[in-house]
Amino acid sequence: MTTKWMYKLSVLYLFIWLFAGCAPELDPEMFGDGSGAVTFDIGVENTLGVNVHSRGEEAPRVKLSQLWYTIADEQGRIQTPHYQKLETDFSKLTIEGLKHGDYTIAFLAATDEGPDTEREELAAIQDVWLKNRSEEAPVDGEYYYKKIRFSIGKEQKPIRQEVLLDLCVGRVELDIKVSSDYIWRFIKSIQITFDSDADIPVRFHADGEYSGVGRIRSYDITSTRSFSSFPSDTVLSGFVEIESERSNGDTFSFRYRFTDCKIEAGKISHIEIDYCHPENEEGLLYVREEDYSRFETDTMFMADEPKEVFYDAKRRSFYVDAPLQVSITDDHKLGVKFFAPTTIRDVRVMCRFGKVSHEFLELAHFDVIYPFMEGSFTLPVVERDAIFVTASGRKIRIPAQGGLTNDDVTLTIETDDPFMTKIARINSHWLIRFAAYGADSGHAYWRHMTPLLCRHGVALALNMAYMFSSDDFSTALDRYEGILYDNAKNPIDLNNLRTRIRNHAGLVLGRVVSVGGLGGGTTYGLADYCYTGVYYDATAPGSNPHNYPRQAMFHEYGHCLGYSHSSNMTYGNAWTVLCANVFVSMGEAGKLPVNSKNEVAELPM
Repeated sequence: MTTKWMYKLSVLYLFIWLFAGCAPELDPEMFGDGSGAVTFDIGVENTLGVNVHSRGEEAPRVKLSQLWYTIADEQGRIQTPHYQKLETDFSKLTIEGLKHGDYTIAFLAATDEGPDTEREELAAIQDVWLKNRSEEAPVDGEYYYKKIRFSIGKEQKPIRQEVLLDLCVGRVELDIKVSSDYIWRFIKSIQITFDSDADIPVRFHADGEYSGVGRIRSYDITSTRSFSSFPSDTVLSGFVEIESERSNGDTFSFRYRFTDCKIEAGKISHIEIDYCHPENEEGLLYVREEDYSRFETDTMFMADEPKEVFYDAKRRSFYVDAPLQVSITDDHKLGVKFFAPTTIRDVRVMCRFGKVSHEFLELAHFDVIYPFMEGSFTLPVVERDAIFVTASGRKIRIPAQGGLTNDDVTLTIETDDPFMTKIARINSHWLIRFAAYGADSGHAYWRHMTPLLCRHGVALALNMAYMFSSDDFSTALDRYEGILYDNAKNPIDLNNLRTRIRNHAGLVLGRVVSVGGLGGGTTYGLADYCYTGVYYDATAPGSNPHNYPRQAMFHEYGHCLGYSHSSNMTYGNAWTVLCANVFVSMGEAGKLPVNSKNEVAELPM
């Protein structure tokens, strides 16, 4: 029978089988040699320090970034099947077209590739597959490997086999013990070097063998404090060199010896170091801009902040003359909250430990505090005895304050930042917080505040309190002597008005719709467009300052001061016009704490 007729019969036979919906046993000779099919289900047996299986719901799947494989025949020669498909998530490999015989398949995978490694093309299973370019650096990637033997028989039955990859590298982790989180700021670089007799392989072969001799010289682990390496057969020793700086910027280096380090595949070896710094005993917490990642910091009034948070006065309230808050938290840390849409710099927190000393000392120094920042900072003196320098220049030792509370200290803030200099001129002590009012009860006007409106509300309260404390306002107010009148149409004593403003309790900010605002006592509600439309640049240059949002802003505050519509402290061309003119002129001149609408609008949400 000719090949042409054999092909026609094969097609006819397959057609009858598909049409009938059943699977007959096919004659292997009909397709010739080399139609064997095998499928490998690929998973990861473990990851460094954690046992993980990829199959089943009881454990998460280790996510591989790369996977390679090679197939060798019985003589170790690399083979290329006619058909091969690797799933994009590396979970399954299907191979077809191998001839009858015995084979070896090897898998190499990575979750994190080493920056200085490279793979080699293979001609035989014994060849180098992965190697490090430098003999003075570790492979430093997380690599997995497995070698499987399988056979293709003449019966042509499909093979399906599970493959669980094992780590072919180990990890070395550097455990640096510091006296406090503050000390981390002094560490500039960390280098590790192994002794000359510490032989570490630099090549990995497709058959699972290691070769080559590496030494690892001055390998930088500053950012990771760890590295991965091919395993060593011997116990290793060497030294870690840590370059540090002092508070004055001077640098120095210490070398720390280590021994008994053995790198084993799939395991973590630890090198422990007790870090020593000349300023270990100092109690000052000094936080630089780059140090914030080491502490618990966040931003208030982000877009996803729940209303249960910003309505909670314990978490979201402040006094207009003290938008920067410092306190001792329940877990004995220094808590910081900043209710302002600006960045301030060089802030010193002064402290007096009442039971220990009558002098104030510098407890903390912040190079920068960000808009609406909140955070908590571990204090060295909570963990150990600490030495401080008092305001008079005297050094004193404060015993460890493990149970530190607000009752144990008096905290003050010192800074020459221009924003805080303005805040220091505010002569009122209004408490500012936020409320839903009737938003949940179907009220016609009240609606829920949003985090963005809270931010604008903070700016509005700071600006209004500062304006009322300014010479600009006082001078402008004097021109209204005999013009402003109260609910009974009696002239208002301007000094009494100043006192009433200064002694006002504060504002509970809310949001309204359908009206510009609602106010009285401490109740202070504004529409969205009033919160955002009062800045000087919310209206075109040269336009009338007495726009509706500014009118509503000062109209409602007139109610908060106790004046009704019978006075000209709410309606009319008196109080609201006076306030709007001063407010806009101060904003244009950059005199307010928050001058432009962009200072709030352009902050990340």
